[in-house]
Amino acid sequence: MDWGGTTGHRLGGAATFTPAVYPHDGPADLAMTEFVVRPPAGHPHWEPLFLAGDGPALGHWEAAGVRLDAWADGTHRTRVAVKGRKPVRFLVTRGHWRRAETDGRGNLFPPREFPPKAEHTVEVAVAGFGRDSVRYHPDFPSAQLVHPRPVTVWLPPGYDDQPDRRYPVAYLHDGQNLFDHETAFGGTPWAADDTAERLIRSGDLEPLILVGVGNTPDRLKEYGPLDLRPGPWDLARAYGRFLTGELKPVIDRTYRTRPEAAHTGVGGSSMGGLISLALGRWYPEVFGRVLAMSPSLWYDQESSLRTVAGNTDWLAGARVWLDVGGKEGASAVSQKGNVRRVRRLAKLLRDHGLAASRLKVTVDADAGHDERAWAYRLGQALPWLFPAG
Repeated sequence: MDWGGTTGHRLGGAATFTPAVYPHDGPADLAMTEFVVRPPAGHPHWEPLFLAGDGPALGHWEAAGVRLDAWADGTHRTRVAVKGRKPVRFLVTRGHWRRAETDGRGNLFPPREFPPKAEHTVEVAVAGFGRDSVRYHPDFPSAQLVHPRPVTVWLPPGYDDQPDRRYPVAYLHDGQNLFDHETAFGGTPWAADDTAERLIRSGDLEPLILVGVGNTPDRLKEYGPLDLRPGPWDLARAYGRFLTGELKPVIDRTYRTRPEAAHTGVGGSSMGGLISLALGRWYPEVFGRVLAMSPSLWYDQESSLRTVAGNTDWLAGARVWLDVGGKEGASAVSQKGNVRRVRRLAKLLRDHGLAASRLKVTVDADAGHDERAWAYRLGQALPWLFPAG
């Protein structure tokens, strides 16, 4: 094979594709691999395909890790320098894990594998794309609360192929923002499904189920515990009863969960982070892992900081992720105040018995108070809360 020669034509112009010349006398553990992918019949030739797989050369399992070039013969191709001697795993995607290759019947396709070796060609025929990984429950009712809400459940890779396996669960507030552009605030979702699948496939995250619990017009009441001035505005405890007494039992009956507190998390951002801290304190027998991103600690005259010692039993077994952006707020004073509150809460939690190994505090210096920042930090928080085996 002549790596520096002319081998074909890309679509979109008459220019001949001349790949870079790679030396044949390079490192012994560097293998030049050409990928030739044939999509299923009917795949639009203008829609890009990607490789996602092991190591930096294949994008560390990012769904859109390595873009392939569309060729006039209907194939999609690229050349990658793969380092190492162990077999390398990969899959073909359409840029999103919900649109990864399948067996043609909608079932998960196992990762492909090839042994690195010099001047190697890997040919792939894709049978189909698209795994049914997200299940929608659009109007989940409650006897505790006025408004029904959408509940969205993401199932990890392998869920349908391992019927005897059970999975931990993370319940995440503001569920409309987790997966879909159409429902996310400002059109910017957390891409929680793509992030979780990438981390699971790379071996950094324990396979788990994500449950997005949608908000309602009563969001502020449901997510804002009023410890200093309880009253009709305080629906937080009713929301807690809904989660623990209505939603979680249905999730545990419908899906193969590990229902114990040690395998159950609750999390969110902003007011969702605030209510997650309260739920961890109120229900230690239900939620053993807490994700509090940019929690609104200013709420109710900082009552959450004043009442943290109200029940310290939960701190013995809890695992807590706590973070904040360095640019959350309209002024430098408010930005510093938000960071100071998070650091103060972290000290209080440690002082009242939360072991340092069970508390992770992150200050993302350049981040604001927005979906983009939380989407980024989710990729750090999930594997810390649910580390792989």
